[in-house]
Amino acid sequence: MSASGHDAIVRSSFEKQTALFAGEDALFARRSSSALAWLEPLDPEMIVLDVACGAAHAAEQVAPHVRQVVGLDLTRALLELGADRLRDAGITNVLLQEGSAAELPFLDASFDLVACRAALHHVPDPGVVVAEMARVCRPGGRVVAADMVAPSAEVREAFDALHRRIDPSHAGVLLEGELAELLHSKVGPLTYGETSDPFTLPVDHILTDAADRDAVTSALQAELAGGPATGFEPVLDDGQTLVSFTNTVVHATRSPA
Repeated sequence: MSASGHDAIVRSSFEKQTALFAGEDALFARRSSSALAWLEPLDPEMIVLDVACGAAHAAEQVAPHVRQVVGLDLTRALLELGADRLRDAGITNVLLQEGSAAELPFLDASFDLVACRAALHHVPDPGVVVAEMARVCRPGGRVVAADMVAPSAEVREAFDALHRRIDPSHAGVLLEGELAELLHSKVGPLTYGETSDPFTLPVDHILTDAADRDAVTSALQAELAGGPATGFEPVLDDGQTLVSFTNTVVHATRSPA
């Protein structure tokens, strides 16, 4: 599939998933006790690029701590959600722009910090995106990637297949070591890396109009009955099916050109 064809799938899929981004309790709006720990340190003079920013929740969190945030995403519906929320909150130092992470519309060395959260698994070639992130980051600046990773190489194929049933824009997950090596090879020396404990939530919370609900439910029920592993590690809790995700964050310092 061409890059433009996959971009169309991403836009179409996320237009059906806006509920995940809307409201204070939305999945992608959730705050941890240390919401910026994955991205720190920050500096008041920084100019930050948030790649594949969705509805700008990360940009909103970063904005009070830096000079300027630019958020870029393919899906206009999500950018409009973010713009409305930022306007209502009185946040004036976030600029949102429609565009592709694989062809960032910025000059070389434009940003002090370039970050991408929970989006690399949506692109067919994450190496292209990370290389673009490195290009627009100034030498000595940081590139940060945070994304879900496969729980193991053995279940990656099954995990990807089921995730596409949940979200057709899903391209594929990396392993923890692959994400680290990608940033090292495309950006420069690694300065930080961490893999979180699995994050568990009811599967119903991620089943939107984009999902094939019957196929997802069937696969998870089969695993619960002793069938093939999906990588989602489902468990039953008070009548609900819970699934798990593991996230890794990696920081790299941009080497001089």
